[in-house]
Amino acid sequence: MNAPPARRLLCVGLALALWTVTGTALASTVLLVRPPNPSRVASEALVRMHGELASAGFDVSFAAAMVGVDARASLEMLASGPGVDAVVAILGDNSPDAIEVWVVDRVNGGSVVRRTPYQTGGERDAEVLAIRAIELLRASLLEVDLAGLTPRPPAQAKPAEVARAVEHAPEPRDGSRWGLEVGGSMVTSFDAVGPAVVPFLRFDGAIAPWCVAQATFAGLGTRARVGTSVGSAEISEQFVLGGATFRWRAHKGVHPALSLAVGALHTSAEGRADWPYNQQTAARWSFLADAGVGLRLALGTRYEMAIEAHAQLAEPYPVVRFLGVDVASSGRPTLLLTLALVAWL
Repeated sequence: MNAPPARRLLCVGLALALWTVTGTALASTVLLVRPPNPSRVASEALVRMHGELASAGFDVSFAAAMVGVDARASLEMLASGPGVDAVVAILGDNSPDAIEVWVVDRVNGGSVVRRTPYQTGGERDAEVLAIRAIELLRASLLEVDLAGLTPRPPAQAKPAEVARAVEHAPEPRDGSRWGLEVGGSMVTSFDAVGPAVVPFLRFDGAIAPWCVAQATFAGLGTRARVGTSVGSAEISEQFVLGGATFRWRAHKGVHPALSLAVGALHTSAEGRADWPYNQQTAARWSFLADAGVGLRLALGTRYEMAIEAHAQLAEPYPVVRFLGVDVASSGRPTLLLTLALVAWL
């Protein structure tokens, strides 16, 4: 059977008084926070709490809740005030719905925060509300009191070698999710198409430390040349790729990488023929598959140098014909040697 509220209030008061006499209570100054628009129950409960705490030897004062500030932030600012050891607040705009207590732990630092819900509707709401608030305060004070008997051990100083290593350690690049690559490719074919240089721009998005999604745009480079006894042709290529790069030991200064991508290839050719033949131009689109391997070298915390070799297959592959005879082709496969500077944003 539960004790009547009056008897419980008396027991709480005696316990607080005994606490003060024995010197085990850590708190000496308690702030009671009034709601912005206190109800009759909340006002009466605060008066009862003030009387009980004052009779137990505490320095008790009232404080108004901060208007326009979150309740939790308001209590935290009040608890951080000079000389304040505990804050007790009755929460609720129209009627009390919760009690929150903040007790400052001055030995170990920080605060003990406790909250309990409350539902009104009884004849002795103010009395019961005051009892519960004081009991919550008592439990919080006891927790801080016990924590003060066993303060945290001071942190041990790090050896000088460890401190220097931590101080000069580079920041990890894993926190950067987006990257931009600018570089160029030396392009050549096995079938009579001469070399060309094609610049490219690549956008990176880190899905995981070992996987990076990529989108590549290449073009506006030099033209490859194909020559025969009856004429010549200049070939230019532009391509767009989407794929991913898989990285090993991404946290190391040098790490290998494998890339796979698919996209589209646009090839244009401008032919020049000896008289009496006419020169012609042609262009076509092809499906493009790309596979590459390479190494990435870290240049500080947010930059890398990427060196890669790629093989590309095009379908249908571009063919250069003179007088109906195939004289050169590309994309079966085309080889690329790329060099790029990578910046992680």
